This record gives sequence, C-alpha cells and structure tokens, in this order.
Amino acid sequence: MLKQLILPLLILLVNICFAQNTSIHEEQSAYFKALGLKTIDQYDSIQGFNGKDHITSPKSNLQKRVFGYHPYWMGSAWQNYRWDLLSDLCYFSYDTDPATGNPVTTNGFESAVVVDTALAHGVKVHLCVTLFSGHATFFNNPEARQTLIGNLITLVTQRGIQGINLDFEAVPSSQQQGLTSFILEIAGALHTNLPGTELSIAAPAVNWSNTFDLPAIAPSLDLIMIMAYDFYWSGSDLAGPVSGYWPLTSSFNYAVNHSLSYYQSQGIAPEKLLLGLPYYGREWSVSANTLPASTTGSSTAVTYRNVRNNSSGFYTPANLYWDPYSYNPYYSYFNSNWWQCFYDDVRSLGAKYDLVNRRNTGGIGIWALGYDNGYPELWDLIEEKFTQGPVFPCRDTLYDPGGPWWNYGDDECYTETVTSDYPGPLLLNFEAFDFESGYDSLWIYDGPDTNAPLLAALSGGQLPSGLATTGNSFTLRFNSDGATTRSGYALEWSCPTASINEKPTPDFSIYPNPADDQLFISSIDNKHDLWSTELFDVRGRLIQSGNSGIKDRVALSVADCREGVYVLKVNSNGNIYFYKIVICH
Repeated sequence: MLKQLILPLLILLVNICFAQNTSIHEEQSAYFKALGLKTIDQYDSIQGFNGKDHITSPKSNLQKRVFGYHPYWMGSAWQNYRWDLLSDLCYFSYDTDPATGNPVTTNGFESAVVVDTALAHGVKVHLCVTLFSGHATFFNNPEARQTLIGNLITLVTQRGIQGINLDFEAVPSSQQQGLTSFILEIAGALHTNLPGTELSIAAPAVNWSNTFDLPAIAPSLDLIMIMAYDFYWSGSDLAGPVSGYWPLTSSFNYAVNHSLSYYQSQGIAPEKLLLGLPYYGREWSVSANTLPASTTGSSTAVTYRNVRNNSSGFYTPANLYWDPYSYNPYYSYFNSNWWQCFYDDVRSLGAKYDLVNRRNTGGIGIWALGYDNGYPELWDLIEEKFTQGPVFPCRDTLYDPGGPWWNYGDDECYTETVTSDYPGPLLLNFEAFDFESGYDSLWIYDGPDTNAPLLAALSGGQLPSGLATTGNSFTLRFNSDGATTRSGYALEWSCPTASINEKPTPDFSIYPNPADDQLFISSIDNKHDLWSTELFDVRGRLIQSGNSGIKDRVALSVADCREGVYVLKVNSNGNIYFYKIVICH
C-alpha cells in the first residue's frame, strides 16, 4: 500500500553542492512515471482523495497572482481548489522529447477536466513544458525547437488557454546561449501568433553559473516563477528547511529572502516576479536530535496534507519545534534512530507572503496544488494576505536578508514598503545597524515608494537615532556591493499608541494592550453588572467572545491569534463600546 504521497525517492546520488540536486519537480515526475498508473481512480487512491469537501467559493478580490501547479497525478483533488483564490493554474506537464520536440507524453492535458473547470471559473491556464535532460541535443536541433513551438501554439489554440510555462532544469552552464536563444525564439513566436499569450519560466532558487541570462531573457518573459524551495534537498548532508525564510547556517547562505533579493537585483520588473513556495516538506534520518543534524540517508518528500493527517503518528505537538534561524517549523522524533521533518505551515508561509507584499512583487507560485487537500488553512491564509491591500500590524521588526543571525549577501538590491492600518505617524527605531561604510546603504522614504520624501540615507556602523513618518507608510531601499558584507540592520517600527483608548474609559478597563496570551476586560467601579465581549479581526470576522459574571471580569485567550490589530466590542445594557486592540506575541 503506497503511503499517501510520502514519496519514495528516485535519488540522483549527489551530495557535493546544491547546484546538482534533482528538483522536486523532476523527482516527483520520475516517481509517478515509474508507477505506470493510468486512471484517475488510481491517483485518487494514492492521494487519499475522499471526495469533494463542498468548499464554498465566494467572490474574492485577489490583489496578487496565485500561480498554482497542478500535477496530473493529483487526480480529482482539483474539486477542492478555491477557484476564487487562484489566478493561474499551470498543468504539469508536456514532457519534451529532446531529439524531436514532440511530447513523450502530455499526461492527458488535451482532455483534462481540470483545465475546462479552471477556464470556466475565469482562472488562467498555462501548460508546463518540462525538459530535465538532453538540453544540448534539443538546443542544437532547429527542427526539434520549431516542432515544439508549433505543437505548443496548436495546444494553446485548441484548448483556449492563456500561457506556456517552461520548466527547463539542470541546464549546464555550457548551454546558456542555447537556453537564451530558445526562450527568445518561443517568446517571439507566441507573442506574434497568439497575442496576449503569456510565457513564463520556472526559475532556479539560485542561478548557478548565470545559466539563466536574466538581463537577456527577462524582457521577453511575462512571468518568472522563482522555485524558492529545495534549499535542502534529497541528498543534503544536513537536514534543513526546504524553504527557509533566512539561512539555517552561515556556511550555507541561501534562503527565500536571498533568492528574491537576487532576482530583484537583476532589475526585473516586480510585477513579473512570483515567489514559488512549497506545500511539501522533507524528512531525513539524522545522527542526533540537534540543529543542524547530519543526515544518515536521503530524504522523502512529505506533503502538507500528510503532515497534518499524521498518518505516521510522529507528527505530534510533543515532537514539534520552531527554528528561529530559518524561521521554520520542524518535527524531530526517535524511531529506531532520530528523524527530522522540515515543512512549511501558516506561520512560516505567512512571513513569506508578507515579504511578497512588502516587496510589491507579482504574487506567489505553489508547488503543488492539492498537496493540502482536506485542510483549508492554506487557502484561508491566501485570502487573508492577498484579497485586500497589504496591511501590517502595529509593530514589527524588519531585517536584511541575512536575518537577525547572519550577514546580508553580496550584490543585493531591493525595495520594500510597509503600510499600517494605523493612520500614522509610525516610529522607526534601529536595534542594530552595521554596513560597509560608503559601499552598502539603506535609504528610508516617508511614503509608499521611493518618490516620497527621503527620511534618511544610511551607511557605516553608527546606530541611527529614532525616526518617524508623517503618515502610515514608509519605504526601504537596500543596496550592497559585490564584496565585504556586514551584519546589516534590525529596524523596529511601531505605532505611537497602542489602541484608541490609551487611558481607561469611565466604564471599562482593557489590559494588557498590546496583549500576548490573554486580554482582560473589567468594569471600573462595578458600574456594569452583566456584559458581553466580542473580539473581531480587521476584516470583521469574530475571533473570540465572552460573558462576564456579576461584577466580574472577562478573560479572552488570544494566544492563537496572529499578531495584528483587532477590534473589541463590549455590549452592556444596550450600550456598545469599541476598543482598538493590538496583539503581539
């Protein structure tokens, strides 16, 4: 009996460097191809699909693109996709024969019901075209290239879809020019023959040897989906986060923040960039319950669904840890030997979604849709982060891409904006600041972009004094050169008031505010006997409620609430009182 998408690996035995790993796309494609399965029922059995969850999909107003890969092996899981929270579906895949350009298989794309369903819901559909080997054979064969382009134009026309996504991986640096020439060739053909059709690529988290010549190809691409995952992969010597927000160690200085900063430093228009994130994790056998731990074997890929349903019995709260270095959760447990499983949850993905909002990039990518089937919280997170303008809580600390622990990187350049739902002003206070003087710099603007008035231009190692905005937003512009990195910055920003009522009203006392684990509401001087409370988030959803005893106080648990601004409603004897509450853990 196959485990429910705990994927046994077909491993390319590589332990030397990250550049040589087999990607999750190729790894899982090879696995399912080897199974030789053909029917939807067979795939549903493997995935544990138990039928439609009857998810309601009210009209949502997505502010970002949500570009989700749908692998053919997901069977019927598409029936539980939140179409209102998905802007683009990318069907995986047209498997290219490098010798001819014809498909080894299209994996049922021509008749896939998910394609028709997505189009009926107004979701753009893209066909993913894969080429994992034989690159020189393909790039050096003009006839094969033209055959592939002609086939794709036909498929786009026949299916009425909106885009082609190129997933060309493990391209050697010697084939840089061939890759560049083909991307320009197919872009010209698509845009000429099918105006409005989008061409995108699945881009590596780290652009080893500059194989992807971004300045040359970016103008011809409509979207660049950064595969910001598998930083620690099947053959890693250390167990670590698949998609760490910051690096786990100083010696392996790669993480989501660095990847996004690199692509931004190449001058690519922000709206073209999608930050691809994983709905899967990886589990290794390891030498000890330490962090980091040396691996004693290759990993298996584990879907978010499998972590949540805990079919192994080891993904329990007692085994769950949080790594502050990479800002990522993981499980560590003993079963004959030590094991560690790193994955992403609402907290770690939420931080990356916030980064997308601050950097004002085009949106996110997902590998892969359906890996969360049966658990709605990842859809809810997309709704929370991307269906309204980016609004941040009343206090946060921002770091350079090295995070609180490590140095920033070479040649990093990015701009990010914070907008609070508090009307302003906002207080800016540096907790740490260390830059290479005269070469690396941080610029702060008093508004939503770099056209706003300049608040400060900073470099060197002197801790800047406190700054304040005039409104509810500020913008950072960060630059580093190609040598000599430092520890960077830690910038805390906050609202100058904690809530609407800084002093107790004549009727109720609300404390503490900001709150951490509990919020207490009590009647001052026993003016109110019986009263009720309701706590709402900024979107008007009820979070907690409570009722007082006679001349008593109400205690609301807010330990599970995300940090941010909330509204407290107190109802007593027909009178209603409102309070602005800040929750900070």
